[in-house]
Amino acid sequence: MPEQKTENHGEKLPSKFWKRLLLSIIVGLAIFVGLSIYADIQDVTQAFKEFRWGYVPLILTLTLFNYLLRFYKWHYYLWNIGVKIKARDSLGIFLSGLSMSVTPAKLGEVFKSYLLKRLNGTEISRSVPVVFAERATDVLGLLILAAISFPALQYGKEVLVVLIAVPAFLLALIIAIQSRRLGNKLLRVVNSIPLVDRLSGGLRMTYDTFHTLFRFRTLIVATVVSVISWGFECLAMYFVLQGFGLSESVLLGTFVFSFSSLVGAVSMIPGGLIVAEGSSAGLLILAGISKEIAASATMIIRFCTLWFGVVVGLITLFLIKDKLEKDAYF
Repeated sequence: MPEQKTENHGEKLPSKFWKRLLLSIIVGLAIFVGLSIYADIQDVTQAFKEFRWGYVPLILTLTLFNYLLRFYKWHYYLWNIGVKIKARDSLGIFLSGLSMSVTPAKLGEVFKSYLLKRLNGTEISRSVPVVFAERATDVLGLLILAAISFPALQYGKEVLVVLIAVPAFLLALIIAIQSRRLGNKLLRVVNSIPLVDRLSGGLRMTYDTFHTLFRFRTLIVATVVSVISWGFECLAMYFVLQGFGLSESVLLGTFVFSFSSLVGAVSMIPGGLIVAEGSSAGLLILAGISKEIAASATMIIRFCTLWFGVVVGLITLFLIKDKLEKDAYF
């Protein structure tokens, strides 16, 4: 039986949401200022003047393709665990989750589970695994792209080897999850812990959801979608370089974006801030690109991907706010 709706028109988003978002924006601005100072503000300003801004609509379009494919993955996961929701409402929740892209490892996107519960009453313990499955397949997709494009720069081999440990751990965890016998044993052990036993129902639901999401066919489909979706943003990086009049290869753009995004994700720092920017600018400089263009290209791609997503998320959240309040289940 679904939970009964109750009047909740006055409820607002948690204050922590706005505080963390504001802090991340301040940090993001500080990073851009730092990059400008490092590469010389005057040189960076000149590089921006010479950039062909007509590429920006194309770059943002590629980013939107990334969002749409990732939405497909989100909706596909919901369908797999039996959550029935209109595609329009599901899209609103997914895009709103982008506003939390600057949280540690994007785990703030668990916010989508909060919105899903408000909109159709789906238990958070049932939908949270979807967010983790999204992130896991994102990491797998980025690693595959980085491995494919590695020959473009021949740098970061040691780091890539270390990063392979991440998907290796994920795959080991997936194998463990797919073993009902092992999963049931783990649940019995966890449920035997005082105070945790009262959460046994939620833990069972979470485990069952993970088991469904990480079936072989579902995992393959989600990973392929991740490779293609993040491939669009790698292509966006290529066109950023084209905008500066550089004749660098698609492979270089792919490696720089996928590798820096992967390092940023594994760092667990909100939005990969500092780590992703530093990796991106550093790799471009290693490729023989001047400091001012490397810094400028990094700022443009980060704005057109990460920060564009935050803006899209906030706008969507504002647009669906009334529906969330009107149709709230709690």
